[in-house]
Order: sequence, then C-alpha cells, then structure tokens
Amino acid sequence: MFIGHYAAAFGAKALAPRAPLWTLVGAAQLLDVAFSGFLIAGLERFRVDPSLPGNQLVLEHMPWSHSLPAAVLWSVLAAALARMIVPWRVAAIIGGVVFSHWILDWITHRPDLGLWFDGPKVGLGFWNLPVAEMAFEMSLLTLAAGAWIARRKEGHQSAWPALLFLTMLCGLAVLYALPAQEPDNAVYAGVMGLVLFGVVTALAWPIDRSWRAPDAH
Repeated sequence: MFIGHYAAAFGAKALAPRAPLWTLVGAAQLLDVAFSGFLIAGLERFRVDPSLPGNQLVLEHMPWSHSLPAAVLWSVLAAALARMIVPWRVAAIIGGVVFSHWILDWITHRPDLGLWFDGPKVGLGFWNLPVAEMAFEMSLLTLAAGAWIARRKEGHQSAWPALLFLTMLCGLAVLYALPAQEPDNAVYAGVMGLVLFGVVTALAWPIDRSWRAPDAH
C-alpha cells in the first residue's frame, strides 16, 4: 500500500481540522520513513521477487519499523512529539494516524509484519490481487478526501487546494502502479523513500494554511 495510507490523514483532517495537514501526512507514512532510514543503516532488509503478482517486494526483516510493538512505540512517540505543538486531542489523533499504517499494511501485505520484534508474521496478502488492492486504496483515499473537502466547505474554504493535493496523490499512484523493476539496492531504495515522503509532506504544508474553522468537539 502507498497512497491508501494518506486516507487516514484526510480522515483525521476532517475530524480535527486545526491539525496541521503536514503532520498528518507525515504521520501516515512514518513507519515507511523509519523503514527507509533503517534500510540505509542496514538494520532492515528486503529483496525483490519478479514472480510475485502486484508488489514484488519481499520484506524479509523490518522489526524496528513494521512489527506490531514497533508500530505502537512509533505511534506513542509521534503523539508525544506532536503534543509539543498541538493539544492532546489532536496529538492523540496524530498518533492514531501513525498506527493506522500498520492496520492497512496488515490488510495488504503478505505475511511480513511481526506480532513481536522477531515473532510470527501476519498479513492478509491483498497485494496478490493487484487490481482489487489498487481499487481498495483509491476508494479509501476518495472517501476520506470527500470527508475532508466537505469539512472545508462547512468552514467556507475552497475545495480546490484539497482537490489539487488529491490529484497529485492519484498521479503518484498511477506512476507507482506502472510496470517497473523494483530497486534492489537498499541504500538507493531508502534514500528514494525519504525523498518521496519528504516531498509529499512538504507539499501538504501550504494546502491548509488558510484554515480557520474551530475543531469539532
């Protein structure tokens, strides 16, 4: 899963409109940001299997970014850091967005998510049905974006910034889905991951600068 993770950010933005969008977008992919860093450091690893349908990645070892306890720890850390700039309620939502990444990966990944750091691995394997998996991602993203846009309209904000950001993500999804050989160099893959997630997070910053509506209670 790639852009489907941003559905959690959009849904959270509809729920807590004063939460900075860039924090929610960054939170949605925080586990993959960590994975990219651990790839560069040589602490986690993957390989490529071209015979696999859909996503060709075999995520062999990622206990520090994608195991269940690691996901909980990253979520708590994100909420604690977010509390330095936002109220507790919003910080908790940001932490929840971080944890949503593990839930969505559990649905889509093949069994590669550890229930413990080196414990048994789980995953429902929706990746093996690439067309259905992409439809699932796009549906999640569209529904969540619709909720966010509706919330903007309630606050008399234009829908165009949100639609522009959604269009950009859909474009990335199309590029991601195009047939291509997955990179098998860990450092290269890690650097490219950090660049991609950094760019998407940076682009989220100006989208909602003009938001002034109060949080829902």
